[in-house]
Formats: sequence, C-alpha cells, structure tokens
Amino acid sequence: MKTPEIKVAESLVNLMDDHWFNATIFGHYLAQQPLYTIDRIMEMIVSVISEQSKMLHVYSNQGTSSEGLLLANELNECIKAYQENNQLNNLKLPSRSYKVKREEVSRTYQFGWREEKDPFSQP
Repeated sequence: MKTPEIKVAESLVNLMDDHWFNATIFGHYLAQQPLYTIDRIMEMIVSVISEQSKMLHVYSNQGTSSEGLLLANELNECIKAYQENNQLNNLKLPSRSYKVKREEVSRTYQFGWREEKDPFSQP
C-alpha cells in the first residue's frame, strides 16, 4: 500500500512527463498557500535539492551532469550556510553531516550534601 505522499509524488512525476506541463503555473499556485503549507512545501523543496545535490557527485564521476544538478548543488551550499547562521524552529530540513554550532546554556549540578564549613576543622 502506498502512502499519500508517494501517490502525489508519482502523479506529479507523471504530469511532468507531459509536454504541456507548465512548472511556472504549478510553482505560482503552490506559492499562494497559507504559511503552514508554505513551510511544508519548502521542506519538500529543500529535500529535493539535498537529494539532487548528492546525485551530482554520482553523475559527475560518470562524466555527465545537468544544469539542474549543478543548480541543486549551489542551492544546497546556500541552504547549509543559512543553517549555520540561523536556527530554524518550524522547518524540518534534512540533517547535515556536520554539527551546527548552537549557543549552549551552561548548567552546573551539585549532588550530595554540601557543608558550609570544613567538618574536619577544629572549632
């Protein structure tokens, strides 16, 4: 059984094979959605860019590439740079192979009994 996401993706791929498919109209319609939907659309776009960026290395080893893969690689580098400088709370972007530096709150914990003065000292 296919998930709804797989069904939509397959439909989209089949539509794009049609000569009359207009990607600009499709993108314009997706861009006119509410903010929550825009966030999910951007997650999808970033995921596609990340996967296509990986494919560039596979195809470049074979001596072939495309402008789309080259653009995906450049956009992926821009997304990485953006993630380094910004903390994203609402978007779930693909994880990176490196750790993004975040400001850590230092916490100190004390366990056990704490004496105010040295118990071994003479009174």
